Amino acid sequence: MQGKRFVASLLCLPLAATPAMQDTGTLRLRADTRVVQIDVTVRDSQGKPVHDLTKSDFTVTDNGKPRTFTIFSVNHDTPGPSASGSNAPQPEPAALAPRPALPPNVFTNLGGPGHPPEGHSTIILLDGMNGWFDNFAYARQGVLGLMNKVPADEQIALYVLSNGNGMGILQDYTTDRAKLTDAMAHFIPRGMHPAPPYLPEGAEGMIEKPTPDAPQRPRSGPGGPPPPDASKAGPLEQAASLQVASEAVRLSLNALAERLRTLPGRKTVFWVTQGFPPRQLRDMQIAWDKTITALNDANIVVNTVDDNGLGGPPRYWGPGAILTMQQIAEETGGQAYYHRNDLDGAMASGIADSRSSYTLGFYLAEMDGKYHELKVHADRTGLQLNYRQGYYARSEAMADLSSRKSDLQSALLNPLDSVGVGITASIDVAPGTPRATLMARLKLDPDSLSLRETPGGWNGNVEEIFLELNAAGRQVGELRDKKQFKIASGYKPTFDNEGVTLSQAVPLAADAVKLSIIVRDSASGRAGSLTVPLDKVSPHTAGN
Repeated sequence: MQGKRFVASLLCLPLAATPAMQDTGTLRLRADTRVVQIDVTVRDSQGKPVHDLTKSDFTVTDNGKPRTFTIFSVNHDTPGPSASGSNAPQPEPAALAPRPALPPNVFTNLGGPGHPPEGHSTIILLDGMNGWFDNFAYARQGVLGLMNKVPADEQIALYVLSNGNGMGILQDYTTDRAKLTDAMAHFIPRGMHPAPPYLPEGAEGMIEKPTPDAPQRPRSGPGGPPPPDASKAGPLEQAASLQVASEAVRLSLNALAERLRTLPGRKTVFWVTQGFPPRQLRDMQIAWDKTITALNDANIVVNTVDDNGLGGPPRYWGPGAILTMQQIAEETGGQAYYHRNDLDGAMASGIADSRSSYTLGFYLAEMDGKYHELKVHADRTGLQLNYRQGYYARSEAMADLSSRKSDLQSALLNPLDSVGVGITASIDVAPGTPRATLMARLKLDPDSLSLRETPGGWNGNVEEIFLELNAAGRQVGELRDKKQFKIASGYKPTFDNEGVTLSQAVPLAADAVKLSIIVRDSASGRAGSLTVPLDKVSPHTAGN
């Protein structure tokens, strides 16, 4: 791996609960005994999964010193029939049953999509920001081709990155290939440009050449000259656009880590992209270190798939993207797939790998708060191992606090609703106004709020931001507030069951189409966010 090394983190597996801190009453601390879990995929020299290794075949070093591991398991799912072997879709698990419909004008960030069901599951994240329209069209073909190459019981969710919208969900986890195909067929990414039909001066060295066993792939997308903003934008504008697009990827991976971190087992993500230069990782190293840490904490492996293939167009952001893909994949124990034109075969190979793995683990009694580099070796020649590269030796409580200390702006930028603070919002048009002012009543989940005991009761403090966005995704209005709520001793059981409800009048800009609500618990730093599409708010007055 070239470039600066990322920092990975310890998977948080508490063994026992400890009481809340009695001196402040604001934080709940959990066990300090930790388990470091290492999920390892193993392939032979032909690229096929290896199933017959035993515990004695593995050795682990921790910062260069041998580390005894007492936990060992073999995780080899029995392959089901491929999707092509049967036209009947697998039954949807109960976990995917739709939640009850919310009342009109009520929105919540609780219980939403993104949680994998029981059994093996995969997220495919299609990148509609880092690349040409040609690349996205080619990635779409790869996803469609994948449908008949994976076991019929494989649960697949489709996510997409698009200009102006960040990350969205095309299709939640399902085994129904018709649903997945339909979701792909009806989505067109906004703001993507066709690749230029000619090579810009000096770009010849930026294109990977086809080989006899990997021929030139067909071009997709409309032709014509390069769009003005792609060919004539100044260096500052190009740098700003690159920053936005690469940051959208990082925030999307953050959002997935937050949504999946409390769920057991190894989670698999495929980021299908043309990528971006590695300087974006160096320039934002601290932020990317935190993202890789969050992914490892959540036990998520990120596989990167280069949708430029062989003989593709010049890189949208210039050369070097493969190094970026390699680095992100390596630090999460994933695989980078590039220099190949069978995107469906690449993803099918990665899914087969993730269905076959080994889990090694050891208890961590001493925590020095430092990063520890892990090395895993298998006592057999010609094997390729993929696994997380390290962990932080810190307590469960400190790891949790570190992940929670995010500000309101970070929650806003999260492309999925953040669930650090549970929010259920009732949105109504204020009486006597024609949509010019909304009344927002926010019911906050009690488990995500911190209380400080005072004489006669309990106090809590939150910060709120209401941001209005127009159809282009630009901010057209903002309201910030800080609120303190008091819970009398006699009402504490009610709070523990129902939480607290806070109200705020929000004046609306004329061109606002979306309202983003962010709430941060002041004591712990936990933040939650909720997106309200204003076209879903019925034009009735409060109280009706």
